[in-house]
Amino acid sequence: MAARVEVAAPRCETAHVSLVRAAGGVPVRETPNGLQVLVIHRPQYGDWSFPKGKCEPGESDEACATREVEEETGLVCSLEEELPSTSYTDAKDRPKRVRYWRLRIVGGELRFVHEADDARWVSAAEAESLLSYDRDLTVLRATVGIGHLLDAGDPERLAQALAADPSAGQTPVDGLVPLLYLLRRSAASGADIRECTRLLLEAGADPNAFTHEVEEWGDWDFAAVRSAVDRDDAELVRLLVDHGAERDDDAIYHACEHGGTALLEALWKPGAEDYVGHKVDFEDLEGLRFFLERGADVNERCCLHHAIARGRTLRFIQLILDAGADVDRPWTFWDVGRRPLALAARCGHLAAYELLESLGATAELDEVDAAVLAVARGESVVLPRARPPALGNPDTDDYGWILGQFALLDRTEIVAALLDSGLDVDTPGWSGFTPLIQAAAHGRRATVELLIERGANLTERAWEDRGPRPLDAAIWAIRNNHAHDGDYAGTVEVLVTAGAPTGHRPPSGDPAVDRVLERLGVW
Repeated sequence: MAARVEVAAPRCETAHVSLVRAAGGVPVRETPNGLQVLVIHRPQYGDWSFPKGKCEPGESDEACATREVEEETGLVCSLEEELPSTSYTDAKDRPKRVRYWRLRIVGGELRFVHEADDARWVSAAEAESLLSYDRDLTVLRATVGIGHLLDAGDPERLAQALAADPSAGQTPVDGLVPLLYLLRRSAASGADIRECTRLLLEAGADPNAFTHEVEEWGDWDFAAVRSAVDRDDAELVRLLVDHGAERDDDAIYHACEHGGTALLEALWKPGAEDYVGHKVDFEDLEGLRFFLERGADVNERCCLHHAIARGRTLRFIQLILDAGADVDRPWTFWDVGRRPLALAARCGHLAAYELLESLGATAELDEVDAAVLAVARGESVVLPRARPPALGNPDTDDYGWILGQFALLDRTEIVAALLDSGLDVDTPGWSGFTPLIQAAAHGRRATVELLIERGANLTERAWEDRGPRPLDAAIWAIRNNHAHDGDYAGTVEVLVTAGAPTGHRPPSGDPAVDRVLERLGVW
């Protein structure tokens, strides 16, 4: 419903025009879906508003508020904090002021005796649309805050709320300052989020606001700029930086998890090149080039070792070699002292092993290296008892993590042999991902088909059930982990046909994948 705009009451300039005193309130209740407020319908005026009425002679405003609410709704309420008053000219051209309170229900039951013929318990967002008068929106927002406007990413109404009460831009919403609430909780996106952010910043929001969150798996400081990175919105990052946000190291680290260079360009600062190691965690050729062009030291950061351990493609590894990587440099962290050739054997990366060998790399292979290399060559299915050489893999000595490595490398025949030998099809690997998730994220259609045939879980998630499912991983990877030799359209079709779910929404970033998802009725 479009709100009705009424002019504020003029000052009384003649003694015989007295102020009409009125009072009312906003009954509230908590529900499993959040706070609700009660609004009433008055057939005499054809409007929706909060219950209220004129004060009787000698009656206090407080007594009037509870009396009128009980008369109009049947609810017995107690006063809580006072809300903003409204002033306007009534139907008899008299100045009228209405005082409001937030109300807690202590008795009675909803019924209609006086003036009202209907009442509804509604959310704040529903009340925004239902209330008939603009003046009541100020009362509503003082009752429930501006969280619902931030949830919706509604810049027009947020601008009105901040103009009416600038302090609303600083008042916490569900424990977060409004800027962080907007960036971390709102379901809106794009231009609306950016405009709401601009409004909050111009109203005095701290661009370096952060929240400290403690969870079972760790604790982190989430700054506003980091939240903008999580939204994959480079324009939003630049808006925050232009208003004084620091180029936060945590934000740079997580920007490496997004494909392309837009986020990195917005956050770049001296020293950021040291995060090249995290970029190597992802199959992002453009992002890797960005770091190399800005002077990332591939030897200091042991990028060749890291790329081998993560199963990067030969094209990716070649970029690192072209940047001057030493093929015989011992690893200086994680598996300290191991050379790239031995690491390639130990990680089952046969293509990298053969490339390094052709370049003259040398290393002595120990029993574990030799055992895994034999598996990679199809000469054995016996895995060694040893811990993974790189962090991020399950810290066990059964070497089961290697199944996911072979899956993302598209070594379908090796995966089949290991499954035949008794290895569990959902054995977790890097970052807790199952082999199916890893294969899907690299567009390995044939391996995905095999894993599904062998009973791989189509809904499994990593990270305490917060991570992506297989189809989510395939779609996410199109923008952020795009293997140049991956068949993403084919992989997505196989997953969808098998019944894999996804929470992603269009577009995917690949028109061929979008067509598959549309044809199969997912989008």
